[in-house]
Amino acid sequence: MSLENVSMVAKIMMPIMFLAVVLQIVGFSTTAWVTTSHSARGVSHTFGLGLWRRCVSITLGGLLNGDQCIPTASDEVTVNGQTVKIKYPSWYRGAEAVETLGLLAVLAATAFHFGYVLLEELRKRAIIMGVLALSIGAAVMIAVGVIIFGAKYEDKIIRQNVSLPAGFTLSLSWSFGVCIGAAVLAIISSACAGLEMKNTRLMAD
Repeated sequence: MSLENVSMVAKIMMPIMFLAVVLQIVGFSTTAWVTTSHSARGVSHTFGLGLWRRCVSITLGGLLNGDQCIPTASDEVTVNGQTVKIKYPSWYRGAEAVETLGLLAVLAATAFHFGYVLLEELRKRAIIMGVLALSIGAAVMIAVGVIIFGAKYEDKIIRQNVSLPAGFTLSLSWSFGVCIGAAVLAIISSACAGLEMKNTRLMAD
């Protein structure tokens, strides 16, 4: 394994793509796409909703008294032995789908690129073309997911599921921002892949 013939652009892409994967995994799996909190009579409730779970934390007298998370993958959940129907809107399911595709695309792009850099037999223009296509696809899918979620998170159905008291609002939070960061890094990766393709074509000529 020799990196002597690997361009600086290809080397720089490695940490960028690795960080994009890390950010997308973190944003994809955590429950702070939207959050809200309220306090009354010494009891504080904090709510967080992600793509796959919703969590509620209850703090009494400054001490955490309860923390419950419910998966959102199904419209039926079991709470304290009882089956509860919770309807999630189609836009929410759409955001889940495109963010999943975005994660798969950025994982595949990163795997191909690491192979391109580390294995000389994979150092071919077709591989970097695949990295370019997958990086663009990842950026598009992740961006579509955050746009859908950002435009619709105040949906009436979501508010009903959260059971917010009057006067309290949901706010986009750090998990949402982390996925935006992953999309930006995927865009940077695709630009670098395009530059690497240009370099390989010049070397071939």
